[in-house]
Amino acid sequence: MLKFIFRLLFVALGVWVVYTFGRDAVEPIWYRMSGTAVEGRIIGFLAGRNSPSVQPEPTGVRKGKRLARRPVFRYPTSQGATDSLDGRSSTGGFLLFGHYDLHEKVTVVMQADNPQKAHIFSLRLIGMALVIALFGLFLVWMGITGKG
Repeated sequence: MLKFIFRLLFVALGVWVVYTFGRDAVEPIWYRMSGTAVEGRIIGFLAGRNSPSVQPEPTGVRKGKRLARRPVFRYPTSQGATDSLDGRSSTGGFLLFGHYDLHEKVTVVMQADNPQKAHIFSLRLIGMALVIALFGLFLVWMGITGKG
């Protein structure tokens, strides 16, 4: 019975990881093909996982280890628009050498009718989300087959 519970938990965790990070990998590509692309700038980095505080440094120290922070970006609502919105990346990087710099130009993609839901179109972030989503598929496979 305990083995069945653990396998069920592996499947549930894997499905949640695939859904959460798979969406972060697929939505920017979908918005690039069917939505609007504008040029934005990195204006800061999130201080922590759930912190609304924006910091100017791209790396932070947590429990004595240096970690890359998730970027915060500012972008116009459409091509040639004067008003702008701020967006927060839901995917961060694990590697310090792949982080963004303050005021770096980035391509921002969004739905034409919903500019609040925007993503940075970058192989760094899409690739990281895809790797984690593949790990989620591995968890599902382990839960179903019992091998691993």
